[in-house]
Amino acid sequence: MTLKRILTLIIILAVGIGVSAAPIDDARRLYSEGDYEGALTKLTTLHKKKPRDGTINYWLAATLTALDRTDEAIEYYEAAETAGVSDAALFLAEHCTNAYLFEDAIAHYDSYESILRKNRKMVPEDVERQRSSIVLMANMIQRVERIAVVDSIVVDTEEFFRHYRLSPEAGRLVNGATARLADVEVAYIPQNNTEIIYSVPDTTGCYVLMSADVLDDGTVDHPQPLEGDNLAGGGNAEYPFLLSDGLTLYYAHDGEGSIGGYDIFMTRRDEDGFLQPQNIGMPYNSPDDDYMLAIDETTGVGWWATDRNHIPGKVTIYVFVVNDSRVNVPADDPQLVQLARIDDISLTQSDIDVQAVCDRIDQLSIVEIPGTTPGATFTIPIGSTSVVYHNLSDFKSDEARRLMFKAIDTRAGIQRLEGQLDTLRAAYRAGDTSGAINILDLEQQLDSTRSTYNDLVNQAIQTELNNL
Repeated sequence: MTLKRILTLIIILAVGIGVSAAPIDDARRLYSEGDYEGALTKLTTLHKKKPRDGTINYWLAATLTALDRTDEAIEYYEAAETAGVSDAALFLAEHCTNAYLFEDAIAHYDSYESILRKNRKMVPEDVERQRSSIVLMANMIQRVERIAVVDSIVVDTEEFFRHYRLSPEAGRLVNGATARLADVEVAYIPQNNTEIIYSVPDTTGCYVLMSADVLDDGTVDHPQPLEGDNLAGGGNAEYPFLLSDGLTLYYAHDGEGSIGGYDIFMTRRDEDGFLQPQNIGMPYNSPDDDYMLAIDETTGVGWWATDRNHIPGKVTIYVFVVNDSRVNVPADDPQLVQLARIDDISLTQSDIDVQAVCDRIDQLSIVEIPGTTPGATFTIPIGSTSVVYHNLSDFKSDEARRLMFKAIDTRAGIQRLEGQLDTLRAAYRAGDTSGAINILDLEQQLDSTRSTYNDLVNQAIQTELNNL
């Protein structure tokens, strides 16, 4: 359970906490209305009169938290916990988890369970999972890999992987529309273009890893689940990336062995399928969602995405130098927690020429696509000649090829918009007129996107002609 989720329970649990005095009702009303400053004024006055009252301490702490003053709130949460407010103990457990104070987190979970049992209340089922995760984290913090993070990029969550820059040898990350796979967020295709790896929900609704052949015309053929020992771990398995050796697979899952949401795991393939996956630990994984680790062995650079920084609608992509062999931060290093959480990327950059690494990355175009690509076939005449291009590999000019790749991406966007419009129009015809405004907006977006597509194709043709 995250801090955000705990805070959303505050209003819901207002009645259940057991208010000890009527004057607090005004403070709770102001809180529920979003007037946190007004609530704080009243609660501060009440606290002076009754400094040990658990309910007053809890609401005072919750109000300070709502005002982004959590550091000040901690002493009041602790006072509320001492007075027997279970939700205060739960908040402190989660707070200590996020601060990587794992022993303290366990102590607060113990207090939380003790308070519930004393009041003859059931302990929620997910509490034991939370405790198990903390034990895993306490072990992981002793083996934090020392890596040099050269950059962090905050991007929109939607199609975040487009910001990964990979060499052709590392393969490609594409969306479902480009790969001709419905309901697929991101898929991986190796350099040889003969295989595609992705994830889809199974009959139970859990996501499983799939592999399929890619035919010359870009068609995906013979999809089948990846064979392996407990790849999903009882949860969802997504965001696959296969190293160029064809054997080492990185992916994310939120089942057994994860410490919070999605964690990044690694497994290797043998003649019987993939072996038991291993959590790759910290700093890659955190109590939040971490996923889509991609390693470019040509540049020696790795990428992964995380929402550990809690920016609404955004994820952070960390770019790091891949180690030849794992080296851990000493367990007694005073910066251990900071390095595990990646509080400051500059702390990781000792003895690394950051600019040289960034220069290697800058030499790459985003998602270079050599040869045949799923969804990348087309028919365009080049000038007034009888020459017709059908694939990116037909282009002689690198710039023309990049322009045509952008056109292909734009074409995928057109397909997505058309699908959304079809759905809304069908609903409208069935009598649901609530989406009328959205239909108009999407029609305008579609017209604009089609115009962009035509412009890109024309630019690609003209650039190719100029270089012939």
